[in-house]
Amino acid sequence: MHDPQRIYDAMLIKAFRADITLMQMWYWLKPYNIRIPNKTLKRQPPILKMRVQAFVGSHLKPLADRLWDTDKTQDIKTLDWMANLNNQNTAQRISNDITKLKKQNTNDRRRSAILRENLEGQRRSNQWNVVKL
Repeated sequence: MHDPQRIYDAMLIKAFRADITLMQMWYWLKPYNIRIPNKTLKRQPPILKMRVQAFVGSHLKPLADRLWDTDKTQDIKTLDWMANLNNQNTAQRISNDITKLKKQNTNDRRRSAILRENLEGQRRSNQWNVVKL
């Protein structure tokens, strides 16, 4: 029986070389009965519409460097090298990063609203030249 992780890694390399989207790669994996997300697979992408090269470049930097530096003829060696590449929970880490950024954004908005309210209060109280009727 074929190893699903090895098939997935081979498709990841092929998709990187073809510069396709993650959705197209998922269609490539369908005949092998590999579905994403799958908790048993390493190096899974987030559920986003992005190109494979962008995903690999931003979340799997060592793999991206190796794929850019080598030729297509070296892809089998790269596939063997990927067995030792340890990026287990890429999708979970990305999800955690997104959650952290959303929380930080919410806090920044609250902080800026408080600052705006303080500045508005100062502006209202400093209008000495306005005649009130």
